[in-house]
Amino acid sequence: MGNSKPKQQSATYLSSTSTLRHATDRERERDKRTKPAALTKEFQTIDFDTVDTSVLRKYKRVYKIKTRSKNADREELVQAISRHFVNQAVKEADSVTCFLYAIRHRDSVMRLPLNV
Repeated sequence: MGNSKPKQQSATYLSSTSTLRHATDRERERDKRTKPAALTKEFQTIDFDTVDTSVLRKYKRVYKIKTRSKNADREELVQAISRHFVNQAVKEADSVTCFLYAIRHRDSVMRLPLNV
């Protein structure tokens, strides 16, 4: 008789964990339906194919991105800029500092030195 209790308890435990798992699966499915697709992704990518060529050339010039040819075509620019953009590391401390500085000094010129 002593052996039947642990089996019943383990069966109860298994059924409760499977119920919890199903509940969380249902919540995830509900969240997918209610939240827009952009919010469910952890990282949102930018489609550089939609950006104007002049903007791509300026981005290339500002960030000194090297391409195979000096006058790269649009496809080569998009590939190089996409690669560069994805590989940029965000410095969270600098981002938060700049944001707080901008909020505090809305009307003044930014005098905070940036280490870019």
